[in-house]
Amino acid sequence: MVSGMRQRVDKRALQPAIDDVLSKLGRGHIDSVAYDTAWVARVAPLFPDVGFENALPWLRARQHADGSWGGEIIHHHDRFISTLAAAIALKEHGNMPDDADRVRRAEEFLWREYPRLNQDAHETIGFPVLAISLLDEARQLEMNVPHNPRCDAETIAKKLAILQYSPHLWRNHTMSFSLEAIRSAFPKRPDFLETNGSVGTSPAATAALLLRSQHRSPEALAYLRSVVMADGGVPNVSPIDTFEIAWSLNYLRIAGAVKPEDLQVRRALSELWHAWSPQSGLGFSSYYSIFDLDDTAAGYAVLRWGGYRADEKVFAQFEEESHFRCFPHEIDPSLSAQVRLISALKGVPAGSRAAAWVEKTVTMLRRSETKGEFWFDKWHASPYYLACIAVEALTGVADDMVITRLRWLYSTQNGDGGWGFYGWSTPEETAYGLLSLLFWERQRGGIDPARLHAAADFLLGHIDDERLTPLWLGKCLYTPRYVVKATLLAALHAYALWDEQQR
Repeated sequence: MVSGMRQRVDKRALQPAIDDVLSKLGRGHIDSVAYDTAWVARVAPLFPDVGFENALPWLRARQHADGSWGGEIIHHHDRFISTLAAAIALKEHGNMPDDADRVRRAEEFLWREYPRLNQDAHETIGFPVLAISLLDEARQLEMNVPHNPRCDAETIAKKLAILQYSPHLWRNHTMSFSLEAIRSAFPKRPDFLETNGSVGTSPAATAALLLRSQHRSPEALAYLRSVVMADGGVPNVSPIDTFEIAWSLNYLRIAGAVKPEDLQVRRALSELWHAWSPQSGLGFSSYYSIFDLDDTAAGYAVLRWGGYRADEKVFAQFEEESHFRCFPHEIDPSLSAQVRLISALKGVPAGSRAAAWVEKTVTMLRRSETKGEFWFDKWHASPYYLACIAVEALTGVADDMVITRLRWLYSTQNGDGGWGFYGWSTPEETAYGLLSLLFWERQRGGIDPARLHAAADFLLGHIDDERLTPLWLGKCLYTPRYVVKATLLAALHAYALWDEQQR
């Protein structure tokens, strides 16, 4: 039963916060995570007095009561890989009286945790290769850790061997983001850095290069110094400028919260267009060499909305026989990328290949629905993320699949008005739920107003929360702060518009 005190939401009162987010789009900010911070802690002794010395204190302050590190929600792959990385850093360089006890509690957690890894809908990025590599390092340090994190070690070893002896692939392979797994194969002089000095825009992979390489790369060191926060924490990936702009503007435009002619919107669109490739589209960062369907579709949608002449032919490169791939060499397709493609193609004029592409993608999603797979996406830990995208994209295209998600949203709304898959309501998941119901209400109607009021009440009560629950799946759970803030504001703005119309 949803209940709550109704509060009025004035869209004019939201404008300063929306303007603030718009002014920051393109900075590519992500909140700090334990996994990458642990790698920087291992680099700190090699580079004293450059800003890395606070990484270990950051880790000490964030060990959970159960001995683990990672996000607040219990996503087993996130907790396992974060705990393993942090414990290794403390084992190598910890010099405080209680560091040995911290490592012992982490080891106990790893033994308790690894049988539960199969409970997650999706593993974190690069988990098998990273876990096997780190477990090997932990054993060399005489740590008490499991031998195999429930994955095919033989297959992973073959993949690692192929990558180790193919350095020409490193910059243009998705494994570039997780190259710390093969740091023993790094050459003395790195020739695979991105233009900002990073290895695959990954702080962890860049730190691994500095640990391994006998040649001190000033570019890599400068990159790593630039991503360390004042408190010593480090993000999971940096920068995410194109992803941040495309995702944030998409949510705000769908909610009617921004116009193409807004000054900061024009500035952000100009940056996105500058990064756009007519042949390849976009990657999540203007400094990452690999382009993907998800960012290309999101970028295409906002660029066309903003009056730029992006061509839908860019999507042809991602087409496979039965679906569209998100990244090269992809084994399991991203469902959110399929849905986002449908959303992007909705506005394409007749006569193009768009209709056939939409039909192919819907067919693929129906197969996934039949198998019970059309709930979670591999880029996000919450099913509300995929549900929100699906409601917007599939309304008017496959209403039956939308209705399934609406029934589920009705059944899972919490008594506090919010939504949350992991036992409590979170602002981000509530924003997805509210946006979904409001979009259907605008297009088809029939949504219970009390549910909308309750969700808006919850969201309004948490709009200024400084700490956001990490829900996005990278090598660990992370939070793209301004993308999430834009989503919260978009949901409240959409609600305010709807509420005005009811009066």
